[in-house]
Amino acid sequence: MDFWNYATDVRLFVALGIVLALCIGSIGDIAAPLSIAVLTVQLTASIHGLHIKKEEFRSDSKPAVLSLICCFGICTGSALLMGLFFIDNTALWYGWVMLAAVPAGVSVVTLALMMKGNMAMTMIAMVLIYGAAMFITPAMTFVFIGDAVSPLEILKYIILFIGIPVLLNIPLSRASIQRKYKVSFINVLMMVLLVLTLGRNRDFIFENVDLLGLLVLACIFRTFIIGSLMLYILRKKGVERQNTVVYVGYGVWKNSGLGASLCMLLLVSYPEAALPCALSLVVESVWFALTNKSVSTNWPAEIYPEETKSYGRKAQ
Repeated sequence: MDFWNYATDVRLFVALGIVLALCIGSIGDIAAPLSIAVLTVQLTASIHGLHIKKEEFRSDSKPAVLSLICCFGICTGSALLMGLFFIDNTALWYGWVMLAAVPAGVSVVTLALMMKGNMAMTMIAMVLIYGAAMFITPAMTFVFIGDAVSPLEILKYIILFIGIPVLLNIPLSRASIQRKYKVSFINVLMMVLLVLTLGRNRDFIFENVDLLGLLVLACIFRTFIIGSLMLYILRKKGVERQNTVVYVGYGVWKNSGLGASLCMLLLVSYPEAALPCALSLVVESVWFALTNKSVSTNWPAEIYPEETKSYGRKAQ
């Protein structure tokens, strides 16, 4: 295996991130703004070089709306359901609410790219989801958390999180970057994010191993179990593969890093609130690595090289 095979393997960077987080621990209050900066750079890299043709808006708008429902319906619902098991612990409940409220992870773009998904639909859905998040995320946190966090502060960070990468990609769009370099860079950022978010709660993790196990099981349910059910049902229903993998991605993958960062920034009195998001970040990454391999083996894509360049065939 050559260097780039290692560099593009997300499992390696997740493992390194966990080890470093547990070794280094918390780096203090600077972890919160740093994590937001890392996420912003990650989104910038994820959307670099991607574009949507005008005709694709018409053909892929309906699947994109379904992706929005997968994100704020299935994914949000499963996170809230898991959170109910921890409702007696205020900090952890707030963390699950924040996870449920944030939009989809930007890594769904990487998922669609690597799993030969419908890229046009993925990008349209991402625009819809983050547009909706400007209303849904502050509203959800206000309903379930109340005055513990300011909806306007959440809105501010979401706008910054969306706006900066879009602006940065205007000059960066002229640069051509090979996929292996981009994926490797995103993996490094993932590792750094794990160090910042998971390390913040290292002491709590060591002191509450039993509770940690329950949180991990809850994260496994909302990723592996929900993802497997969606994949099975959609394939049985005859939904096209390139759309199915995107629906599953949006139905499972939250922007856990953003959720953890918002918890660290806005729920300072509840330091453990970031833990459900931080653990979800780990489990989602492992889920993606294993699902990518499983789907590639059991349901390989039928796609031609020229179609890959134009982000895949249109769904019928």
